[in-house]
Amino acid sequence: MGVVENMKDVADLVKKFNDIDLNRRIVTLEGEVMDLTRDKRRAEDRIEELERALKFKGELKFKNGFYRAEGDDDGPYCVGCWDSKKAANRIVTISVHNMGRQMQCPVCKHNYGHPR
Repeated sequence: MGVVENMKDVADLVKKFNDIDLNRRIVTLEGEVMDLTRDKRRAEDRIEELERALKFKGELKFKNGFYRAEGDDDGPYCVGCWDSKKAANRIVTISVHNMGRQMQCPVCKHNYGHPR
């Protein structure tokens, strides 16, 4: 049985004594337990997010003027965005011409030539 279920059982027992002040305190305590439960879930979600980011950072390599993640065919990633903000923004092709492809970061608008 979890904390929330235990609190509900205690609240039910308190109601039998018909003590209004004690009942208010139990209701307040129930709210605090629910807040703590939500905070714990948010912290767990943040830990998962940071673990994914740390793993991605370890996979990211700088090669031929671009950042790419190992096994990621969707890159390359913007050098400026990654170096300044650790934001992995994919570079997109904006035009193709006889000299190659012109690429650009959709966030910072930095232009790149064809990645090798």
